[in-house]
Parts: sequence; structure tokens; C-alpha cells
Amino acid sequence: MPVSELDTDTQKLLHSAALNIKVLLEHVVKFEGLDTNTEFSETTFKTTIKDLAAAIDKEVTYLIIACKPPARKIDVETLCPKINAGFFQLVRQVERVPKTAGRTYLQAVRKATCQSLVAAIALINTFIDDEVAIEQSSMADMAFMPRSGVFWEHCKALSQVPANNRTAVALEWTSAIGNLLKDVLSELGESLDDAKDNKESCGDVSEDSMDEFDPDIPVDRVEKGQEIEKLVQLTKHICDKIALRCIRDCTELDEEHIIWLDRLLEQGKLAAHGVDDLTATLYSEDSSWKKNADVESGKLRHQLAELVTLAITFVDDKHLAWFEKCRKQLDMAQVELTEVVR
Repeated sequence: MPVSELDTDTQKLLHSAALNIKVLLEHVVKFEGLDTNTEFSETTFKTTIKDLAAAIDKEVTYLIIACKPPARKIDVETLCPKINAGFFQLVRQVERVPKTAGRTYLQAVRKATCQSLVAAIALINTFIDDEVAIEQSSMADMAFMPRSGVFWEHCKALSQVPANNRTAVALEWTSAIGNLLKDVLSELGESLDDAKDNKESCGDVSEDSMDEFDPDIPVDRVEKGQEIEKLVQLTKHICDKIALRCIRDCTELDEEHIIWLDRLLEQGKLAAHGVDDLTATLYSEDSSWKKNADVESGKLRHQLAELVTLAITFVDDKHLAWFEKCRKQLDMAQVELTEVVR
């Protein structure tokens, strides 16, 4: 680590400022929302956070300039308390978010706030020798960016916190479920195509040359793989439908609907993880891979049935028939699959 060009007193000021920010960080990490149902406006909160982020951004920019050679100690002395006060006000605003605003919304707010605090500490650390320790996991997404750029990016993210729990759920659904299923389906399709091509080529080559073929999915698993592919396609279809008809089209944001949206996301993630577990059986070297695939298929169908049942709770009546039909099909398939596994 290069030695700081700042004098000892200036470094102490910066170190103290970073320590204060770390205390706020630790507080936000533990915050799980207010239990009391106080008046809270997501719109007002978003505006306030945006203004605070802009003010902090400006003061930190001045601090960066003040720390560059020739460093101006008097400016650092003035700016450090302002930056600490700005982050303190930011955390006070976060502490006003009630649990009733929604678990996903609170997580999004907390994540944006924590990343901004971590980025500020990391930035200050570049100017001092006695760095304030930060969890390495917190720094993982900052490894390839200049610290100043990281901070400005996270200040920008603060001003773009979701408008409400529905928006937070929609964003997380796309990231953790929609994109994952899209990627899995694409990769599975490519692997099956490769395996089928190799299967067709096997008749034209000698046994001595078979070692040259090493598809991701063994050729004898293509049929089972196609069966699994259909189930993954169904999963994606259901999740896409929920993203549109249950999440995007949710017009009510009372406490019941907010909890429903959070539960949809939680159950949707279970289904997405189920898809990962199911497709992994095709690549397994375990001799009982087929039995494992049937077990994982059963689990996934059960998770999808629960997801569809949950979706039915508040979905608009005009979409109810589609979900009811889907649930019946899943229930019938689950019974058939249970008999096969037995």
C-alpha cells in the first residue's frame, strides 16, 4: 500500500470520520424496520434520500479535492463533520422505514445505504495509512473501479431506491428469477442440442474415436433432458405470468398485498433454486442421476403448485382461470410423478 502524503493530524481526522461512518454502517446492517405502524410515505422518503445523497456527494467531492496534493488541512477539518452529519441524517431517514413498507423494499433501501457507506469508507481509506477495516465481502463489487467512481455510483443508486415494495419486488424478481430462468433455459437448450448432435454422429464413427466426444450432457440423457427442459419452460412461463399479472398489475398496496408480494418473491426464488437443482442432475456423475432427477422434478412441481396457489390469492379475476388451470395440471402431474418415484 502506498504511503499517504497527508500529515498525521489530517489522517487522524479522516480516520475518525471513517470510523463514525462504520458505526452507522453496522447500525444499518442490523436494522429490520420499525415495528410501529407510523405514517410513512415512500414518495417523501425517496425525495429526501435523493437530496441527502446529492448533498453528501458534493461534500465528498470537495474532500477528494482537499486531500489531493497540495492537501488543505483546514478544508478537511471543515468537510469531515459535514460528511458525518450527512450520513447521520441519511441513516436517520432509513430508521423511519416501517416493516409494513415491505420486506423487499426495506432490503433494497438497506442495501443501497450500506453500499454507499462502505464506498465512503473505502474512499477515505485511500488517503490514510491506518485504514478502517471493511468486510471483504462488502468490497467484492468494488474491486475493479476507482474508489471515487464507486462512491459516486452508489450515491446515484441511493437516489434511485425503489418507489415502493411492488417496484422492489419487480426488480428483484427480474434479477433473481427472470434472468436466472432465461439463462438456465438457454444453456440447457444448447447443451441438449450438442448432446443430440453427438448422438447422431456416433453412428458414423468407430468406438475408438468415441473418447473425442465429451458433451456437457451425456447422449443417453437427452430424452430425460428434453422432459426437464419442458418443465423449466413451464416454470419460466408461470414466473413470467406472475411478474406481469401479479406484481406489475398489483394496484393495491395495503399491508396484505405488500406481504403477498414479498411471499411471491420468496416462493419464486425457491422455484428458481429448484430449477438449478433439477438441471444439475443431468450433469451429475452419480449412477442414480435419473432417480434424483425424478425427485427434483417432484420438488419443483410442488414448489410451482404452491407458487400458483399463492398467486391466485390476489390476482385479478380475469386471470384467475389461467392460474386455476395451471394449478390443476401441476397437481395431476405431481400425483403421476409420485407414483413413478415410488
